[in-house]
Amino acid sequence: MNITHAELKRRTENLRCRMRSEGYDALVIYSDEYRSGHSSYITNYKPINVIEESPQLVIMVGDLEPVVFLGRLNAYAAKDSCWIEDVRGIHRPYTDLPEIFAPITGRASRIGLIGENIMPVKIYGQIADALPGATFESRDDVMLDLRKIKSEAEIALMERAAEINDAVLKEAANTLEIGMTEIQVAGLAENIARKMNADIGSATVVMSGPNTNYPAWRATDRKIQPGEFVMLDFNPAVGHYCNDGGITILMRGADPEQERALVVGHRTLKKVIPTIRPGITARSIFDNLLKELEPHGFSDNFTPYAKGLRGVGHAVGLDVVEPPNLSSDSDFDLLAGMTLAIKLDLHNLVGGGYRIEVVVAVTEEGVRPLNKLVLAEPDDFAVQR
Repeated sequence: MNITHAELKRRTENLRCRMRSEGYDALVIYSDEYRSGHSSYITNYKPINVIEESPQLVIMVGDLEPVVFLGRLNAYAAKDSCWIEDVRGIHRPYTDLPEIFAPITGRASRIGLIGENIMPVKIYGQIADALPGATFESRDDVMLDLRKIKSEAEIALMERAAEINDAVLKEAANTLEIGMTEIQVAGLAENIARKMNADIGSATVVMSGPNTNYPAWRATDRKIQPGEFVMLDFNPAVGHYCNDGGITILMRGADPEQERALVVGHRTLKKVIPTIRPGITARSIFDNLLKELEPHGFSDNFTPYAKGLRGVGHAVGLDVVEPPNLSSDSDFDLLAGMTLAIKLDLHNLVGGGYRIEVVVAVTEEGVRPLNKLVLAEPDDFAVQR
C-alpha cells in the first residue's frame, strides 16, 4: 500500500502543466519536517531530524527534471528512495542554485513560490541571489488545487491510518485511569499506534480537567482526577498520510450534566456527517451542527469556537491540518475526493470542554467515514462508570 512512482510522476507533470499555463519559468516548492506536505507530494520523502536537516526544497525549471534539496543526512536516504534522480544536500546553495537556474537567468523570469509562508529568510535570499531580476510570486494555490482532491491510493492510506486511530481511541476509552498524567495518556496512544506500524503525524494532544477549556494544549504531568473530561486528539500516519481523529473520555464520578453534553455531541455528529455530499457549501456543516445543538442549549458553547479559522474542521492528507478550513466563514462547495476532519468542540461547560473529531472522504455518492468508531459505538461509549 504505497504511492507509486507513476502517480508521483503524474503529479509532477500536472504541476508542470499548471506552471506553463500560467507563464512561470520555474516553481520553487518548500516544506519542512513538521509541515512536509508540499514537497512530499512530489517526492514521497519526509525528512527527519529538525533544524538544519528539516528543509525539503524541490525546484522545477521549465521542462527540466526536478531537483530536490535536503539536509545532508536526509539526502543520503532520499537518493536511494526518491524517484527523482537529482537529490542534493542543501549545504552548497551558491554552487548548486546558479547551476540549476542557469537556463532562466539573464532575463525577467517569473518564479512561483509554494510554501513561502514557512520558507526561511536565508533560503529565500539564496534563491533570490541566484536569480537577479526575477519576479517572485506566492502561489500555494497551484499546489493546493492538486492536493485537495485525493486519489484512491491516498484515501486507502488514510483509511488505514483511521483504522489505527479508532483502535487507539477505543483502547484509551477502556483503559484510562484516574491518576494517570496527560503525558502518560499520550504515551499510551502512541505506543498502541507504533505497535500497529503507524508513524505519528503531529504532536499528540491530551487535555484534562481545567485544561480542556483551551482549544490547544501540550500534554503535561498533571494527573487526571475523578469526574474530569480527558480530551485525546491523536494523529497517526501511514505512508506519510495522516488521520486526525479524537474523542473525549469522561472519567468516573462526573456531573450528570457533563454526560448529557457529551452524549448530545455524539448524537449531533451522527446526524450531521451523513448529510455531507459533493456540491453542498462548506458553511452548511457549521449550520447543521449549530441547528442540532441549539435545542439542547449548547449553541453558546459552540459558536465562539466554530467561528475560528478551523472552527468545525479542515482538510487532512499529507499534513494533519491542510487547507481548506471549515468554519462559519467558509465559502466554497465540497468536491468528491476531498478528505475532511469534521470536529465538534464545546467549551465553558460544566467541568470544562470537549472535542470529538472524525475524518471523512467526500464521494460522488455522498460521504464515506474513514474513522468509524464514533459513528458505530453507543453515544455514551466514552463515559466511564
